[in-house]
Amino acid sequence: MRNDRVRQLVADLLSEHPGVRSVESVDLGNSGRIQRVTCADGVVIDLLITNTSPPGGDDHSKPEKIVNKQRG
Repeated sequence: MRNDRVRQLVADLLSEHPGVRSVESVDLGNSGRIQRVTCADGVVIDLLITNTSPPGGDDHSKPEKIVNKQRG
């Protein structure tokens, strides 16, 4: 799962929690992008989401291939 989809998933899940006031994406320029979580009690938490690919892995010039795995 690429970063954009992971960030959106994290934002969606955290936004549903009653103790979270807001989740916003903040661009830090060369330092990357964070998810800033503001809690109902005023605490602010910055999440830096990173990922890796195996050597010769994910080619970001092509659309992401989404794979659904069936268990059973």
